[in-house]
Amino acid sequence: MSLPTDRWTTCGLGHVHWGALGGAGLLFRYAANGAAPRYLLAQRARDVDEGMLWGIPGGAIREGESPEQAARREVREELGVRPSYRVTGEQRQDCGGWVFHVICADVDSQFDAFCVRETETTGWFTRGQMAQLPLHPGVRRWLDSAPSAPA
Repeated sequence: MSLPTDRWTTCGLGHVHWGALGGAGLLFRYAANGAAPRYLLAQRARDVDEGMLWGIPGGAIREGESPEQAARREVREELGVRPSYRVTGEQRQDCGGWVFHVICADVDSQFDAFCVRETETTGWFTRGQMAQLPLHPGVRRWLDSAPSAPA
């Protein structure tokens, strides 16, 4: 009998992560004509890992899921919506063999996202506004490493 994939695991660097097969999340971007792009972030609930930090909806990849499929499922679980989007890129964040996939996606409007399960609140932010928030370490890495005109 195999272990469930929705569980804590330890990477090669000794860090503990949620998801035996890695994790994935969707970073939604809305870019109106001429305006600075805005990104959807969710403030994590108090009682979850990295509680009260701002991040992207995401979580563990399950057996048989692609990173995008896992990210899409997590958006529905955490925000209660399933918006239409176009994938524009992916950033793989490797931590000692455990990988989190940031799926970058463009949307045609700033859709309403709701607080479901692991989410306190949501908001659309520019990169400058994001830099002022208490960000989840993975989102901070994305912000610090993504080009100024992100995918």
